Order: sequence, then C-alpha cells, then structure tokens
Amino acid sequence: MKEGQTLSIEDANALVLEHHGWAESIARSVARAWNLDWKLDGLDGAAMEALIFCARRFQPARGVPFRGYSRKRIHEASTDAAKKSRGWRRSSIPKAEQQAREISAELFHVFPELRSGTLPYNEELSGDDGEDMRGAIRNMLVGASIVAAKQGIAGALPDEMMDYKKMLQLIADLEPVHQTLLWEVYWGGNSMRTVASDWQVDELCVIREHKTLLEFLQKGFAKKTHAVKLKVRPALREVGQRLKQRTEPTPFSQFANRGPA
Repeated sequence: MKEGQTLSIEDANALVLEHHGWAESIARSVARAWNLDWKLDGLDGAAMEALIFCARRFQPARGVPFRGYSRKRIHEASTDAAKKSRGWRRSSIPKAEQQAREISAELFHVFPELRSGTLPYNEELSGDDGEDMRGAIRNMLVGASIVAAKQGIAGALPDEMMDYKKMLQLIADLEPVHQTLLWEVYWGGNSMRTVASDWQVDELCVIREHKTLLEFLQKGFAKKTHAVKLKVRPALREVGQRLKQRTEPTPFSQFANRGPA
C-alpha cells in the first residue's frame, strides 16, 4: 500500500469489528475513573465514533500499529463524553471537588499502576518502604499540581493565576527534553510508552527520567527556584540535543511567556 493511502471501506469496517471490544475497554476504564456508567453516559458511543474515525483514516504504510495510532483519540473522545454527560453535570458535587475528581482521572492515565491499587515505580522500590511510599506520593502530588495548572489557568482568579504562572515559569527553566516530556504527558495526554516510542528510546528510561523530574520539581516548588538545572540522563542526551537545535520556543517557555492560546 502506498504512503498516504487509507484502507478501503470494507477493510476499515473489518478493523472496527476487530477492535470494538478494545475500544469499549477504554471507554469502561474512563467511566470508572469518572464514576460513571460507560453506556448510560454515552462513553460507548463516543469510543465507537472515534474508532470508526481512526479506521477510515488509518494509513498502514506509515508503519504505526493501529492501536498506537487510535488509542489517544479514543481515550480523548471517551473523556470528552464523560465531561459532557448528564450523570456528571447533574451531580451536586462542589466545583472544587469536581476539579479534584478531574485531576484524579487524569492521574490514572499518567500513572496506570494506580488502577491495580499499586503505587508508581514499584519496580525501583528498595530500602525503607515508608520513605519509598512517601516519595511516590510526593511525585503524584507534583503531577496533580501540573494537571491542576493545565485545567485551571484559563479560568483562574488573579491570585491563582499568579501561582500557576510561577509554577510554569519554573518548568520553563528546564532543559527542552524535560519540558517536552512534561508537555507530552500532561498537556498532550500521551503515555510515557508513546513518548519513548516517538523518541526511539527505552520506555524504562523515560519512566525513570519522569520520576527524577517530578522529584526535582517537588524541591523547586518548595523553594520557588532551582539552584541548578537538572541534568539529562545519558540515554536521552541525543534526544535533548535534537530538541535544543529546534528554532521554535520550547513548549512551557512559550506557554509561560504568552499564556494559554
């Protein structure tokens, strides 16, 4: 099949039939995170529409697996349906609690280990279990702060806006590769596996760099400044050099200077 050529209608429909159960599993996962019914609240239809959309536009010649190509769109469609659902809107949940639930839902995507009841980074736990647990929780709190900034900056009050901007300016001082990692995971909604695949590096390397990055930011948020920049681990230096050579501003640098689009 030639580059840029999509599937025939028959092949696209076959792809939908083959993957509809997988798409429904994504919708159910989102529904659980939002405490909704995946059918009554319309997440099943949103997931199916996104699956059909992706099947009709899928280009096999690009060499990207279909699930890798379509996962993000199906997840985003299901999440949008959750936000618009009557079950979510008719709830008498206070605004602050609703925002907290939205943050929690996004954290399940960033830290999928939470779905099975385990803390992130268990493969690296060693030594004092209590300290390891505290470290994992601190990392999740930093992640929640980044998600909160993404969700709240558009409609924040002046005092809140200042706090968000201070945090974004701290992130904007990071190396381009670190900014891009945070942007892809928290703003773009990509998994660390997807980022590793795009960068053609080992997934565990990206997971460990993300962990180190959150630990570094936790200290920076406490001090409101970074004494020194976080070094890029050797396995990501080539990616870091490529990103440094780009002429456009790094994502958080542009965001902090200009604000949201």
